[in-house]
Amino acid sequence: MKIFLDCFPCFLRQALEASRISGADEETQRDVLNCVMAKLLEISREEMPPQIGSMIHSTIRKATGKDDPYRDIKRLHNEQVLDMEENLTGLIDGSSSSLSDALKLAAVGNLIDMGPERKWNSMQDIFRDFTKKDTTHFDETSFEESLKSAGTLLYLGDNAGEIVLDKILIRLLLRETELDITYAVRGGPVINDITMADAEFVGMTDIVRVIDTGVAFPGVVPEACSREFLDYYNGVDMILSKGQGNYESLSEEDKNIFFLLQTKCPVIANKVGCRVGDIVLKSQHAHMMAS
Repeated sequence: MKIFLDCFPCFLRQALEASRISGADEETQRDVLNCVMAKLLEISREEMPPQIGSMIHSTIRKATGKDDPYRDIKRLHNEQVLDMEENLTGLIDGSSSSLSDALKLAAVGNLIDMGPERKWNSMQDIFRDFTKKDTTHFDETSFEESLKSAGTLLYLGDNAGEIVLDKILIRLLLRETELDITYAVRGGPVINDITMADAEFVGMTDIVRVIDTGVAFPGVVPEACSREFLDYYNGVDMILSKGQGNYESLSEEDKNIFFLLQTKCPVIANKVGCRVGDIVLKSQHAHMMAS
């Protein structure tokens, strides 16, 4: 997905917010904004939002000297959802439609995102009544059919906190299918996206193989990723892609991808064909045919 004009104000908001989270003083915040604005004047409209996100957060790391400004926030979010894991797992295991509810749970958890403008106050708000979410844009039938014929699945993770919900879904898939599942994290710190450290902290590395993309982008831009990652990406039968950043970078790929996310901005909602706030499970093949 290429950059829309509507993305530019969001880039600047994110740069300012991240500078403040990093503890930068006002002069440094201004320097970051000036630097980002100068780079935005030069970028090609052919670039993807995750590429610009990587540039923004690289600029902030250099300006502040902090390699991971969101480290404390990520740890807090991981801890908060880990505290809820047992209860949430119980809800899924006791459900008459476990796979459906596990997918909904993973989708609503995608709201734990420090990139877009946030519209939630607590973890409890995010998970309240998740099983009753509108599933108009939730293509579970195609997903289940694809599961039947797939032997390998690459699960592309997104944010801290929600990785615990990915783990709940993955445990269910391991129990109910014969899938060989690989989970992918970012190749370095960017926003509150997950890295290998987060996967180890929440126990994801205890249940499946975990790899990283080889690059600190808030999305998966194949031409920038490592050879190891691309070997998995190009070799699996099926891909489950979490979040807006992964959607932005993979929405034009001709692969058996299922996008699982909660839409958080009008640009993405318009492209997906839904409303802001909807949870989405969409087949890439169906998406490309509709486009």
